[in-house]
Amino acid sequence: MKILAIGDIHGEKKYFDAAADLIGSADLVALCGDLAKGGDWKSAEDVLSCIERHTDRIVGVHGNWDGSEVCTILERRGYSLHGRGKIIDGVGFFGVGGSTQTPMNTASEYTEEEFSEFLEEEYREMSGAALSVLITHTPPHRVRDRTFIGIRGGSRSVRSFIENNKVDLCLAGHIHEAYGVEQFNQCIVANSGSFKKGRYSLIETGSAITVNQGRF
Repeated sequence: MKILAIGDIHGEKKYFDAAADLIGSADLVALCGDLAKGGDWKSAEDVLSCIERHTDRIVGVHGNWDGSEVCTILERRGYSLHGRGKIIDGVGFFGVGGSTQTPMNTASEYTEEEFSEFLEEEYREMSGAALSVLITHTPPHRVRDRTFIGIRGGSRSVRSFIENNKVDLCLAGHIHEAYGVEQFNQCIVANSGSFKKGRYSLIETGSAITVNQGRF
């Protein structure tokens, strides 16, 4: 399976023309949250429309700046993985949106305990899949989560879950400057960075998982 992962779009549409071939050739587009500009639901719909011109095979989660209306849009379209899991072409996908609590009091924040509950419930829904993929706006604590001032912005619950469960691939965002790929336990963690700045990840699954990151 070929997966195009993008996140932290923040309503920016200027790179979608350049991304058209990648979107159209991917088996699945994974959205890692913060679709809208300032959480505006119309902005999120505009972003989704840009992707839907080329594919309707989309899964994803909302970000911490995305409010309840954005969550509803993802759910109504059948794209949301927040708190749920599904198996697509034999690959198990599950996800958690928003972020852990921040000093900025953004639109979608949860406690670490809530994160744990989301992850445990949805993981059961896709149990039995040969390959498991976690799509989370917030990366694991201390894995691709360092901010430009050195603060760690990841979730301890996501980290603990990966440590204690079979997760083959984790696609994350949230900390724009922490883009990159890192091995954590038996899991490959890819922070795609911000699509607002043209960054993305292209993943191939098969006998092995490969992640290539690029920028338009």
